[in-house]
Amino acid sequence: MYDGFRDTERDGWGARAGQYRNYTARVTTQAIPALLAAVQLRAGDAFLDVCAGPGYAAGAAQALCATATGIDFSPEMVRIAADSFPDCRFQQGDALGLDFPDNSFDAAVCAFGLLHTTDPVRAINEAYRVLRPGGRYGFSQWCAPAESDFFRFLMAPIARHADMSVADAAPDAFALSDRHQAEQVMAAAGFSQVVIREVPSVYHAAGGDMFDNIMALTVRAATIVQAQSDAVQQAIRDDVNAAALPYETGQGMIVPMPSFVVSGVKG
Repeated sequence: MYDGFRDTERDGWGARAGQYRNYTARVTTQAIPALLAAVQLRAGDAFLDVCAGPGYAAGAAQALCATATGIDFSPEMVRIAADSFPDCRFQQGDALGLDFPDNSFDAAVCAFGLLHTTDPVRAINEAYRVLRPGGRYGFSQWCAPAESDFFRFLMAPIARHADMSVADAAPDAFALSDRHQAEQVMAAAGFSQVVIREVPSVYHAAGGDMFDNIMALTVRAATIVQAQSDAVQQAIRDDVNAAALPYETGQGMIVPMPSFVVSGVKG
């Protein structure tokens, strides 16, 4: 199920690997301190970064004297991560079937990766499996459009203009944005002491219009938009850019894009 979505996500993030630093990292990296604090990372810990992308969480863990391993489904991301953080170990892998024995790691995180998988619940269960007893897991998740200026002015024009029948079937990106649901999924996997930490992250678009930033920042939304007719794409562009105007600061647009970190302990 969701094979088309999975392939599009892998290929789309691979195509964006070289520009991730200029767009997506401007907001995703803001949750890394909360993630590492949530898993109580200590020097000497064996640390796993699931859906590692360009390796920022693994690199930060290594800087804190952990032994960091990262996995990602995109070979292009793995190459960039390995070049950027040569003291870490990176490999191509699947969050739904981690290629590690049971009880391998002291701590694991997934930074905004669960919404890019076809089965977030399975990914959380896999993280539980590879953790040692007492190990900690944390994941970051975007707040839903009702709480997020960024997603509200992105999703409303898509809902208004786009023909969604041309998009691949996909799981709900905001399913775990329901904090109660996130807590329940963690508890069902076996995690105890589940804690949620809010992260008041913002997206800072340093140049260009907001529509072009979003097309470089995302895969899922960009894929939907690019499948539309030229007229529909232009209508979405106009609406997004109009909605973004109030966020212009003189140093680029700064838009609230809040997130939160969910963590728990393996019993």
